[in-house]
Amino acid sequence: MRYRLKLLLIAVSTALSACAVNLPQPDAAQLVPQEPSWQAATPSAVRLAEQKAWWGAWQDPVLDTLLNAAQQANPTLEFAQARIREARAKAYSAKSYLWPTIGATATGTRSQNELVSSPSYITNNGSVGLDASWEIDLWGGIRAAEQGLLANMQAREVEWHDAQVSVAAEVANAYVALRAYQAMADIVAADLESRNRSLQLTQDKASVGLASPVDVALADASSADSVAQLAEMQEGIDSSIKALVAVTGLSEREVRAQISQGARQLPQPLGFTVTSLPAEVITQRHDIRVEAEKVKAAAADVGIAKVARLPSLSLFGAISVGRQETSSLELNGNTWSFGPTVKLPIFNAGRLKSEEEAAQARFEQAVAMYQQQVRFAVREVEQTMVKLNSSNQRVAATLRSVAGYQKQQDATNAMWKAGSASLFDLEISRRFLLTAQTKQISLQREQLALWIALYKAVGGEWPQHPVNQ
Repeated sequence: MRYRLKLLLIAVSTALSACAVNLPQPDAAQLVPQEPSWQAATPSAVRLAEQKAWWGAWQDPVLDTLLNAAQQANPTLEFAQARIREARAKAYSAKSYLWPTIGATATGTRSQNELVSSPSYITNNGSVGLDASWEIDLWGGIRAAEQGLLANMQAREVEWHDAQVSVAAEVANAYVALRAYQAMADIVAADLESRNRSLQLTQDKASVGLASPVDVALADASSADSVAQLAEMQEGIDSSIKALVAVTGLSEREVRAQISQGARQLPQPLGFTVTSLPAEVITQRHDIRVEAEKVKAAAADVGIAKVARLPSLSLFGAISVGRQETSSLELNGNTWSFGPTVKLPIFNAGRLKSEEEAAQARFEQAVAMYQQQVRFAVREVEQTMVKLNSSNQRVAATLRSVAGYQKQQDATNAMWKAGSASLFDLEISRRFLLTAQTKQISLQREQLALWIALYKAVGGEWPQHPVNQ
């Protein structure tokens, strides 16, 4: 009879374990962007590369070195890796609840009680036992909890990859800023040299009465203005180096040694092809994938809350071997026990139902946050493409502007030396040229920064290395 009861309990628990609660699922229409294609024009570039190999296609050894250094030791990445290990441990912990728990005990005592009898006796007691318990996952509550923790682990891994992309973008932006400041510093330095020659020539003319003190003052003020601009460019260079030191973990000496190996100019613009389907781009964004995992975790919480309102079944068993010695009396024996425990929530003043409703509300919030993030992602990509297309047009126009002002500067300088143009005319043409040149570099820097921003906006791809186990 006992064995039949045991078999019946096992059969019932096996059958009920297949009756898992249904987890909520969002509609497919809730998960995709409303627009089937991009409304902004896809940006173009002279050179295009595959998105997965974009950084290598820059063909800049200095940038490659800085990128690799930042990926090797970075607090942001180390923090993300630690969160992955924590989430993985929690997920494995949840899986363990699907199996029985077994424990062992061993006790030993030696006692004497003079209040009970006279003469008193010393008593020795000892026992060794095993006990086991197993909560049957009747409704899939444990598996739902495991699913939620696995979703959390997946979210942490996605965040790690996102951190890689963010760190790479941060290094690239600092590097681009550095090269831009260096290029502008070289232009300003060349301009300063030209202004100093003009100042010296004006002073020579003034000494023989061919130039007025006003002309000397103007030339000197022009030189001083250029000195101030050069100091500003140097400040930008030093600040960019500090930023690279912070993000790469290299010493400032190492960073300066690296950047000294490359040309003091901006990298050539490099683009990539953006797929025409927003849904494909959105699904590879890390923040969208994190929100998707949050939806899974919220659905698992709903399942856990539902299971809490249903009956639960646990099995418990124990066996013990004991021994007792008192004077000449010696006792040995075994004890064991086994049985199921059924728990049924009867009255809890609506607490469990309220918790289920709260879990359902959190699931709906997670779906809404996913939808909101999708809209933000589409907007970010669209706006970045609009800015990039505008930047491409402005760069092209500025190149024409620089070429025109350069011709004007050359002609005015020749006329001034010949005495047919004033120093004031020369300074005006020089200022126009310098303004156009610095604007050109600023726009080219902005163009590269927008490509980097678009790279991040569409999800980015950094060569993914295995996460530390």
